[in-house]
Amino acid sequence: MDLSIIIVTYNSEKYILDCLNSVERATLDIQHEIFLIDNQSVDQTRTVIKKFRNSIVLLENPKNVGFAKAVNMGLRKASGKFILLLNPDVIIQSDSLSPMINFMKNHSKIGICGCKLLHQDHSLQYSKGSFPTLFSMLLFRLVLPRRMRKYHLWGYEKIGRCDWVTGAFMLMRNRLIEEVGFFDENYFVYYEDMDYCLQVKKKGWEVYYYSEIMAYHLNPHAISTRYLQVENEIRRSRLYFFRKNRSMVSYLILLFLTRMIEGRIPSPQFSNDGLNR
Repeated sequence: MDLSIIIVTYNSEKYILDCLNSVERATLDIQHEIFLIDNQSVDQTRTVIKKFRNSIVLLENPKNVGFAKAVNMGLRKASGKFILLLNPDVIIQSDSLSPMINFMKNHSKIGICGCKLLHQDHSLQYSKGSFPTLFSMLLFRLVLPRRMRKYHLWGYEKIGRCDWVTGAFMLMRNRLIEEVGFFDENYFVYYEDMDYCLQVKKKGWEVYYYSEIMAYHLNPHAISTRYLQVENEIRRSRLYFFRKNRSMVSYLILLFLTRMIEGRIPSPQFSNDGLNR
């Protein structure tokens, strides 16, 4: 098997059919398998999936277990040499994923590769970046005025190394499971992709951004309907990332500033109300 595709869904009936159709088009020349892990959708997501004309392995969770744990369920079953993590609201625009897979085959040190993601209005979406540090967080939160607190999208027109790529579209080698392990299930949603890229780089692998493959990511963060919940999840995951990967001093300073500026940190008991990434 060349490629295993893992898609985690939660109430994704609005997007999943277009996503699967785009996957079908982009993998006509690739031997592949699809694992779809549903985190207890209460809409028609599973019905749509079961009616899809191609074979899909559907794993149904009795509750929303979060993104990282659901991804790991797919990783344990994946047999492809390469594995594509894909959000259900992503539509692959490119005709084939073969150029990206061949790029990784020809560059043996690349462990993870991301692609160019676009918003519905065709504008660029933030999909790669540098690992956060205490300095970068202080600069972003305390120094820059709010009108300047936006991501600057540079380097998106060329192929190149980066620190991390988003889990909304992440192509990885199956070998990483054995060498690096699975996603950290202490993350419910957000930052688990960044954390995994960091662990991959610590093992000597490279992370790349591949601009020749494009896809639409239609509803990142579901901000329009769940802004406060999204902010809480991002804040909680950011603190865990610092506690795990940065010095205790950096973590404690960030914790103090987060409580001072943004209020009480929500309980680590996650809601069962799923979120799109």
